[in-house]
Amino acid sequence: MDAPDRSRPGGIAGLLDLIEEHPGPLAYDWRARFGLPLSAPFDGTVSWHEAWLLTEQLLADPTSHLAAALAGWDYPASREALALADLWDLTVAVNTDKRKRGKAERYVRPFPLRDKARSTKPQVSQDAVRAALAARGHQPRKEGRRDGR
Repeated sequence: MDAPDRSRPGGIAGLLDLIEEHPGPLAYDWRARFGLPLSAPFDGTVSWHEAWLLTEQLLADPTSHLAAALAGWDYPASREALALADLWDLTVAVNTDKRKRGKAERYVRPFPLRDKARSTKPQVSQDAVRAALAARGHQPRKEGRRDGR
């Protein structure tokens, strides 16, 4: 019989790692969301498998304290709250004098905002990109129409 693969996160080992690394956020989310203490898998109230499945749901939800802690955020935030913050920033930008736009404060997010420079200059020419796409079967768009017809 093969030895279990412990290199992948998840299961009992993954849950124990999360309990060790983030006990506060995990305990809070288990109590608030599931009405269970973090000791539930230890005392048999829930199986380890179910405990991991519940924890996976917390990891996928940005409003959970666990997901926020793992992402390095200051606090949890919903996707809607993040979208509204973006809309607020855009509203402020279009209604601010052009000379002062760069100085307008952005709406606070639970994470640090990136600098405006998001990437470096391209390392290949547009012709090389088009040739690579054509080699993979992509057809260039016809001029004048955005839908390619």
